[in-house]
Amino acid sequence: MPQRTLHHPLLTSLQREATKALATLRQEITQREQELSTLKAEATRWQRVMRPPARGVGPAVTPRVPLPKRPQLDWGAILKKLPTRFMTKDVAQKAGKPIDQVYVHLSRWMKDKKVRRVKDGYEKVSQAE
Repeated sequence: MPQRTLHHPLLTSLQREATKALATLRQEITQREQELSTLKAEATRWQRVMRPPARGVGPAVTPRVPLPKRPQLDWGAILKKLPTRFMTKDVAQKAGKPIDQVYVHLSRWMKDKKVRRVKDGYEKVSQAE
């Protein structure tokens, strides 16, 4: 029995200390929240000072000038204009496009079996057979 009375005062004192610590923490949290709200209000005031008032709704947008539209190339017509055997640079010259774009259409022609790869460039399939 003496053991039980020993634990009881220890438990009571532990509970008192925990309650005090919890109250102190709650006070500190409340204080910090007040400081935070004060700092947020100050930051909002500084932002208003730094930013001029908005004249209209939404961000200022400069009007874009539309680019003139160029007619789309007819790559089939370019293929017809090419000789039976040709190289990539020949296609680029006829089309007036960079080599990168020419390779895209050459691979399409090869897939469609209109052109095949030969030793010195490419060859039209329809005229070769």
